[in-house]
Amino acid sequence: MKTSIHTEVSEKLNTYMNTLEDQGYFNGAVLVAQENQILLSKGFGMANFEHDIRNTSTTKFRLGAITKSFTAIAIIQLQDQGLLSVNDPIDLYIPNYPNGNVITIDHLLTNASGIQDYPNFPFYWEKTMRLYSTIEQTIESFKDKPLQFAPGEGYNYTSSPFILLSYIIEKISGMSYQKYITDNIIIPLNIRNTGVEDGRTLLKHCASGYSICKGIIPTEYVEMSLHAGAGGMYSTVEDLYLWDQALSRNGILSQQQWEQLFGSNTSPFGSYGWVVTEQFINNKPRKRAWHSGTMNGFYGEFNRYLDEDITIIVLSNVNLTPVDVICECLAKIVMGEEVLPPNPVSRISIASDELRKFAGIYNIGEEETTIKNFARATELREALDKLSSIDKPKFAVGLFYEIFDQHGIDPSKTVVVTYEDDTIYLFMQKNKGAWFKYEIVPISKQDNFLVCTTLHVKEQIEFRIEPNGRLRLIHIDPHGHRTDAINIFPMGQDNSNN
Repeated sequence: MKTSIHTEVSEKLNTYMNTLEDQGYFNGAVLVAQENQILLSKGFGMANFEHDIRNTSTTKFRLGAITKSFTAIAIIQLQDQGLLSVNDPIDLYIPNYPNGNVITIDHLLTNASGIQDYPNFPFYWEKTMRLYSTIEQTIESFKDKPLQFAPGEGYNYTSSPFILLSYIIEKISGMSYQKYITDNIIIPLNIRNTGVEDGRTLLKHCASGYSICKGIIPTEYVEMSLHAGAGGMYSTVEDLYLWDQALSRNGILSQQQWEQLFGSNTSPFGSYGWVVTEQFINNKPRKRAWHSGTMNGFYGEFNRYLDEDITIIVLSNVNLTPVDVICECLAKIVMGEEVLPPNPVSRISIASDELRKFAGIYNIGEEETTIKNFARATELREALDKLSSIDKPKFAVGLFYEIFDQHGIDPSKTVVVTYEDDTIYLFMQKNKGAWFKYEIVPISKQDNFLVCTTLHVKEQIEFRIEPNGRLRLIHIDPHGHRTDAINIFPMGQDNSNN
């Protein structure tokens, strides 16, 4: 009986994921397992668009912060050997580190150290992430920054502590972080498609990373030496399932260690490489240990429903993909909740002169922003039109910020709709504040509103004409979050007399 139920669930999982792939909403790999039985393990879409290479269940993906679970286990191993204690202050291993006498290894592991996050420093995107960096050099970049709070008196998500943990692992073991993880975790567990990336070793069957700017584009280059135990690993969904099994109650952790990591809820920022919380599915709260990870062009999430013995791993090589939403939908399917795959898009034709009227700067919030110096409105429109054609979103974003500042526009409360080549595009902040530009597809029209969807990520957009003639944009993202904005600066008409 259980076999037939698993077969039925597997079919539903396949149908859901195949629909996402067919509609262009997913490129990556997925594994779903329950009670030691794999229900779905499959690749979808392209690992490399340039060479038409498809993803498989053995395609390697960059893990980003999912790496932290491996780093945490390495520290636990060293503690088991009596070589350190998580209660030790870090100045025992990193002499002269500022506040190292009050910051403990446990503070590093639980995001309670107060240390600032190095990827958020100025010039990271423009310069830092492209340059080779040893662990020591990366530590130098943040060690003298003031703490955000006293150690142990707050929580904040940051990757810098896991760089310090990488250094401690190297110093105590006498090995590089890469060699320690390989010799003490990868080889013993036989997860041979997993490793620490150094950017100088050829990796076969590794997906390329992509972003979205109008269409799918290669992501910005990142020097992987910079991230070490904070985000420098790669793996496959199949290997991560073996990692999941190793972390089960009967795996590599003692009962006490398992309870420490997974026995109780953590802060929202995570602890020892995992966030433990509850997720409400099919009318019940489900205890969930999870972590997501991003790295240029990659976005993944690893979910373990502890009481139901369900594992869901989703790795994507397109960084706009809402992997958290996909994971939740897959979990709902396994737990018996009805999940309908998205309907196919049926585009309607809109005349160019009418379509371009929707272009503009839209202000989010109840209080309408006033653009300063409307005498320079023509200059603003021309600058935005020019930037619309830039295909490198990171460079375009910097210039958009500069223009917004000149005209008194708050970027955090702004959505831009551009008109280019008889097409309208949404340009807005998404994952962790990054800006993406993706196509808006009209699907239904009436006198006073236009209903649209988007390419590459399933979202809903409505343009409504208010009684005063102003345009309102209503945007609903994959999480169901609604953004309501008014067009404060139309870009599809002449504003020179405003």
